[in-house]
Amino acid sequence: MNKKNVYDEIKVEEEKRKVDIKTKKSYDIKAMFSQRVLAFLIDLVLISVISFIITTFVPVNDAATKLYQEQNRVLEGYVDGTVSMEEYVNQMVDLSYDISKQTVIVSIVTIVISLLYYVVYPCYNNGQTFGKKLLKIKIKKTNDKELSMNDLLIRGMINNSILVNIINIILVFSLSKSLYLSTSSLLTVIQYLILIVSLVMIAFTKKAQGLHDIIVKTEVVQSDIVKEDVLCTNEN
Repeated sequence: MNKKNVYDEIKVEEEKRKVDIKTKKSYDIKAMFSQRVLAFLIDLVLISVISFIITTFVPVNDAATKLYQEQNRVLEGYVDGTVSMEEYVNQMVDLSYDISKQTVIVSIVTIVISLLYYVVYPCYNNGQTFGKKLLKIKIKKTNDKELSMNDLLIRGMINNSILVNIINIILVFSLSKSLYLSTSSLLTVIQYLILIVSLVMIAFTKKAQGLHDIIVKTEVVQSDIVKEDVLCTNEN
């Protein structure tokens, strides 16, 4: 083999290595903190609107209707000043518990919508919800394996309150009113703490992974890969 052929082979290998490095780099660009927060908020608003629209078509029994009317009456009384703050809080807490028992079907429908949006949809959409797609970021495995529905399910259970909502449905029928309210409040506090800790970890750690990311070995990266690769190629 002459020197020219050897040189050509080395040159080809170097060019290939440069392309591989650029491609890998584009895939490993972490999503910015602001992108993740904004995408989360967009998804939260969107899923709330979707759930509200769909659940309006879910039939509600007479007992639940009366409870809603009572809730409105208490609110009006508080606004008018005929109901004190203490009476308002106590009555609203009791009514919320009774409404929770009477509207389990609505709660189940809401959970199903969340599962479809946060688990099924991104599983078939390159690891992206609508918010992530809009912000051009996506979820991927840290080991570059294929993102599975189980990964997204566990992630959604932790990060999108799905697990807490499921537990609350179970507890409302298995615990007394006072115990249910205290347990439900504790679960809500824990959920908020998880979100806060995850936000801090995403913002200030090198790997930019929240608790949900660490548990299922995922990360959120830039998804506008093709554009980045083209820019890298054009620079040469």
